[in-house]
Amino acid sequence: MEKAPVLSNAELKEGRPPGDLDGDINLQGERIQKLLERIEALPYPGAKELIQECMEAVLAFYGHGLNRILQVVSRAGPEGRKVYQDLIHDDVIKGFLLIHDLHPLDLEARLREALDKVRPYLRSHGGNVELISLENDMAKLQLQGTCKSCASSSVTLELAIRHAIEQACPDLLHFEVEGAMQDKLPQGIRLPAQKSIAWTVIEDAERLAEGAWMPVRIEQMRLVICKVNETFYAYRNRCPACNVPFDAGDLAGGFLSCASGHRYDILHAGCCAEIPSAHLDPFPLFFQEGVVKVALTKDVADAGPQTISHGH
Repeated sequence: MEKAPVLSNAELKEGRPPGDLDGDINLQGERIQKLLERIEALPYPGAKELIQECMEAVLAFYGHGLNRILQVVSRAGPEGRKVYQDLIHDDVIKGFLLIHDLHPLDLEARLREALDKVRPYLRSHGGNVELISLENDMAKLQLQGTCKSCASSSVTLELAIRHAIEQACPDLLHFEVEGAMQDKLPQGIRLPAQKSIAWTVIEDAERLAEGAWMPVRIEQMRLVICKVNETFYAYRNRCPACNVPFDAGDLAGGFLSCASGHRYDILHAGCCAEIPSAHLDPFPLFFQEGVVKVALTKDVADAGPQTISHGH
């Protein structure tokens, strides 16, 4: 039987930026998943059982090693305890600890930490979130308050919550958010479906001055990032009235204008001042800890999380 090809480490890293540790770990995870699928397809039950037993022994071996590392670090005085806290809150290491059932915080504690982490961002938009229940590893949350800008921001808030929880609680089976105002978006405005979201870092956007804007390109997608009233917004870089980009346009008084003079209200879902039926296409944007991220659908950001430099 011909042996199926297995990608080498060099092939896995091809096209990845140097030093992209998270990307390398994700690729290794994909490689392991593909190998497991090949093992499951083996026609030899004895071989599958032996491989499974071997993998469990290897995991247990490294699990003891991880546990020993945590013990040594936690006993190394104040500096060691600080390193210990950094380790258990690191997104990558957290995943390894959960695999080995070594994480010191239970699911509810990690979920509440995730909500605490995202609350300052929610409150900056006039909202908040509360944990209503957690049963059988399934959580029910409630998004509270109203957004101080446009209705599309409520969808951004829900995605921000989702982003924080997925990082802190990969073992959470399911959660739902009540109170989001998706049904209050202006007619015709469509936002990316949650199940197909990929967060893309917009480089240098955090440096935008108040009342400024910048064009960015992500593969074939062109966006504009605006900063109005100390809040960031993302829209498609295209005037729906004249079908041209805003590259020669202007942002003033909260309105983004194209070269032909059509003005769009950045604070209110990009509605056109001259043509009520026209509006910009908004994209959920998340700004936290000095980083600006835009939520794109998989068909736009096919490669998952990226870092994008600005440009026309």
